[in-house]
Amino acid sequence: MLSVGSAIASPALQWGVCGHPSQSQALWSNYAEQFSTLDQRHLKSYRFDVFLNNSTGAPRLLQALVGLAHAHHITLHPILYVPLDDTNNGRYPSTDAGLEAKAYDYTYPIVLKFANDIRDWELENELSLRKGFKSGPGLSADDYATGQAHQWAALLRGMSHAIHDVGTRAGKPLRVVVDTAGADFGLVPFLEAQGVRVDELAYHYYYGAGTSPYQFHIPGGTIDVFAEMKKIGKPVIINEFNAAEIYTPLKGKPYDDAKALVSLKTHAEYLLHQKEANIEGVEFYELYDEPGKNAAESNFGLLKDPSHPKTQLLLASAYACGQLSQDERATLISRGLFTEASLADQLASCSKREAH
Repeated sequence: MLSVGSAIASPALQWGVCGHPSQSQALWSNYAEQFSTLDQRHLKSYRFDVFLNNSTGAPRLLQALVGLAHAHHITLHPILYVPLDDTNNGRYPSTDAGLEAKAYDYTYPIVLKFANDIRDWELENELSLRKGFKSGPGLSADDYATGQAHQWAALLRGMSHAIHDVGTRAGKPLRVVVDTAGADFGLVPFLEAQGVRVDELAYHYYYGAGTSPYQFHIPGGTIDVFAEMKKIGKPVIINEFNAAEIYTPLKGKPYDDAKALVSLKTHAEYLLHQKEANIEGVEFYELYDEPGKNAAESNFGLLKDPSHPKTQLLLASAYACGQLSQDERATLISRGLFTEASLADQLASCSKREAH
């Protein structure tokens, strides 16, 4: 069991976490346990995959999570996936019109069923990082002049129109979310030029402690990441957040947990105090470690497993104004992430937010 201390008040910036709920994976099969942990730590959103095909898996998963979300006051952020190459036994031709129709038909029923429970629907994941998707660096809409990008745009056009049509029918302000990463800020303008409706920009934020988001290096210079977000002109959610140091084993170097924690805290501070982008929330990637994956992918968790929190969870709790025991507070100080004074200030700021 996680240790329990006094609850800390909610901040203006909503903090959440990504997960992989699945009855076929033992680690992720106990949905109630996951939502109880989120509630305790005041992580108020949960991002997860929903695969749309002809099976009943997606409705069953969402139905199971909706009840828990309501009970624990947690916002669900599903990522919808429609397979690009599935013609449904020839019903949908592999043309732009066929892709758009398939995406619309796969998306509309599930969104309609849960329109009263879920506002934001993300379309696919990290498309701009697919090999061959971009024709250039990614910062401009012109950097997506590829057949692959146009195919996916047709698919997302159908998905986004389905979501907006459901919103109109149900009288709900449903939103379409599209994610990007690195310097790929030309993706959303490209998609919108192709008729995709986008209401919120999502960004995947994996920076090292020595990297400044105000001077992110790209070929030929640097960019201010927050200023680029502002140019898009939409609300933003950082829906994957962790330290770049996690990737060092893939480069043949040992993982340094202390450096990763410093990085996580450094960039949490950047996100909290930037004044350019309209950032609504931040979601840590991810809730649990996944030991069956590679040296980087296995180590993203806030917890090693449901019973063993890592210091990352304590840091997330401090920022999210969740529960922290005295021992956990002492750990944050002993690991050098806070002094007694700075932790006291952080917790006091939570109390002030509650008062307002």
